Amino acid sequence: MIEREAAIRVYNEVLGAKGATGKLVRVAPEGFYEVTLAMQGGNYTTLLPVASTVIMAAKPEPEVTPIEVER
Repeated sequence: MIEREAAIRVYNEVLGAKGATGKLVRVAPEGFYEVTLAMQGGNYTTLLPVASTVIMAAKPEPEVTPIEVER
């Protein structure tokens, strides 16, 4: 799960963001991500529609040991 204020990468075709770095501020119930994006030498607060935006954690999750299941 991506927590609030977590470092993220943003992919949004309309904005032209292809892996832009930022921080997730919140997920609004109206269907938007509120994100602070680092672009063009500054930080910008943006509202990005959930339907056309992909957010990904900036750092990979720690590797999890697989659980053996007897079949």
